[in-house]
Amino acid sequence: MNLRNRCSICLFATVLLGGCTPGTNEADVDTSRPTEFGYQTTPRTVRLQEGEAAYNFYCIGCHGENGLGDGPGARFLNPQPRNFQKAKFKFISTRFAELPTDEDLFRSISEGLRGSSMPSWGHLPEQTRWALVEYIKTFSDIWDRPPTPAIPFVTDPYVEMQDKSAAIERGEMAYHGFFSCWNCHPAYVPEQKISEYSIALGGPPRSGLREDIDRSAIKKDEDDKTIFAPDFHRDYVKAGTSVEDLYRSIAAGITGTAMPTWIDAAADGPEDDEGNKLVTQADIWAMAYYVQDLLKKRNVMIDPEALVVRSDREMRFGESGMEYTAEIAVDEDVEIFEEDE
Repeated sequence: MNLRNRCSICLFATVLLGGCTPGTNEADVDTSRPTEFGYQTTPRTVRLQEGEAAYNFYCIGCHGENGLGDGPGARFLNPQPRNFQKAKFKFISTRFAELPTDEDLFRSISEGLRGSSMPSWGHLPEQTRWALVEYIKTFSDIWDRPPTPAIPFVTDPYVEMQDKSAAIERGEMAYHGFFSCWNCHPAYVPEQKISEYSIALGGPPRSGLREDIDRSAIKKDEDDKTIFAPDFHRDYVKAGTSVEDLYRSIAAGITGTAMPTWIDAAADGPEDDEGNKLVTQADIWAMAYYVQDLLKKRNVMIDPEALVVRSDREMRFGESGMEYTAEIAVDEDVEIFEEDE
């Protein structure tokens, strides 16, 4: 038998026996999945490496080396940076106190949180932001739990309407009459109107409500720190002011505060004598339109006539060549208001 025929027989025997070494019971090695050896790494390891590098460059100064929210800059900040080891996030699309979705973390990284020291990192490559999401989740074992679903985004009955006045009016009624948002946020109608709205939505008459109902109430968060619910005529709304952003915050609630998951309360809303629902989940859309309308009625930040436009070089370097960050110049007697748009 020549050498060529011997090789063919050996190859046939190897295939027939499944590639096992004679005299052993070792199973075949699964080579269909990536493994780490030499310079080759799994895609997840690459993402974690990129996320760690980005975190150490952009985030460690506030959130700390171990994600405890204790970076060197944290003591100067209010509110405090998020503690990633607790894995409790305020602005989420899941129910109160549940883990956020990856998309929630990505949105907060990309858009930032107004009224806090968390800026938008949307200028970073999308791949880097997703890598940061992956790395942030390594600070807590809680992420080993199965993911929780987002709250339902029910159909917006007002989205096709050019005139949103019906949505705003319905939102005003729901805000004051059923959801009783004035327990924390200010009321924007008189007490008598609140009582009328409550009765219309199947509730009791209202009287003797809290003092200073036209102002935000003083509350405590889960860490026993004093917080104020936003006054929509003057305060920042941290998680976004689009109707979709407001719907998500109202429907899902704000973890660690007194703001509950309202989507479930709306689902169990009251009915009239004929079994018709007086409050539905769609009313959360109406509240989102109403809150957005309140935000639009705030005073502008500054009189446009007082703006002084400078060239890019002047903004960055000035006449002396030294860098500084001022972007506008205003008259000293111009009153400054907070604004969020």
